[in-house]
Amino acid sequence: METPSDSESLHFPNYDLDLEDDLHRLGVASHKPFGSGSGSLPDQTGLSALDKEDVVDSNGTRWRCFSTGDPPQESRVNMTVLEPFLRVLSHGGYHGDGMDDIVVFSSCYLPENHLENYQYVMDNLFRFVVGTLELMVAENYVIVYLCSGSQKDKLPGIGWLRDWYTTIDRRLRKNLKGFYVVHPTWYIKALITIIKPFISSKFSRKLQFVDSLQELSQLIPTEHVQIPEGVRQYDQSLSR
Repeated sequence: METPSDSESLHFPNYDLDLEDDLHRLGVASHKPFGSGSGSLPDQTGLSALDKEDVVDSNGTRWRCFSTGDPPQESRVNMTVLEPFLRVLSHGGYHGDGMDDIVVFSSCYLPENHLENYQYVMDNLFRFVVGTLELMVAENYVIVYLCSGSQKDKLPGIGWLRDWYTTIDRRLRKNLKGFYVVHPTWYIKALITIIKPFISSKFSRKLQFVDSLQELSQLIPTEHVQIPEGVRQYDQSLSR
């Protein structure tokens, strides 16, 4: 299989707060028991309209409803089962004159694929990522995908990545200005190469491989990007 070089741009597809803190700041992550009223679903006009609330069922399971797509469709996410994995997505501040959102995806916080309920967790995580992107992103944004600091068995499969790309609505695809894959391994490059037939060339031109955190800092401001310790250690090992 032909794989790209480290410097090649492939055809592919906080502040110091975690994502839950960011959503609380936006007014979309409080939880309330069933029977005490529910928050209205967000409209599609921007973050100022968000007043979503989690609900807790009689078994103590916390649920969050998202309205995604065009036309909007409601989906429910089991937030209780995702509790150990919520750090996978975080807000990393803003970039450029247009104040583009920086969205950080840290693969080291993904579930391991030998988890007993792995598919159920990934299905809920899929809906959570898509729904949260639509809530977080008002205008243009970039995604930083931190590959290092995790085992191979934590990387999402081809089907999961393909479904993510085909499910996000046109606004999110259009407003994405950059997709930075930091510390790409051979496996990641091969995986992205396999996915190429499922994605548009316009979308794929936005992806760039980034070999170090220093290189990333030359592309976007990183002072508010939450870098997991494992990623920092891996980055330091490259310069030894």
